[in-house]
Amino acid sequence: MNVLFVCTGNICRSPMAERVCWGVADRANVDIAASSAGVGALNGRPMHPFTAEVLTENGFDATDFESRYLLPPVLADADIVLCFTREHRAACQRMLPVRWRRMFTLVEFDELTSAVAEGGIDAVMAERGRIDTNAESLDIVDPMGQPKEHFVRVYQQIAPRVEALVDWAGRQ
Repeated sequence: MNVLFVCTGNICRSPMAERVCWGVADRANVDIAASSAGVGALNGRPMHPFTAEVLTENGFDATDFESRYLLPPVLADADIVLCFTREHRAACQRMLPVRWRRMFTLVEFDELTSAVAEGGIDAVMAERGRIDTNAESLDIVDPMGQPKEHFVRVYQQIAPRVEALVDWAGRQ
């Protein structure tokens, strides 16, 4: 399974989710290829220092990361696209509308997979109508420009959802 995490600059939330996914999937021996990109990213930038610190403090690899700008081929390669806000999801859907059904916010995907016992991604997509896909609660707020405590809070929002993703993927 190829999962793409998408945020704005690809230096805070999406690399955090990518690296948590790598670590959790490796420990659980689940075959997931995780990557990340940003709708407004500059190519080749390092992770935000607070993102790297929070990852390292929680036992995840924060080395050798370079941001990348989101392009249609990157979206096309993903089996599932997990975004951090409804706006990111909408940008992805506009960029590659033929794949819109495989694009979710991370919170939305977590809510849907927790309600779907089996059936894979098709079952998750079929359940989408049972939640309000425009709810503000589906967004994980950008910590950019905030103190480290905000990055810790974002990690606390991301990590359990990524762990649930890996668990779900391992059952498919």
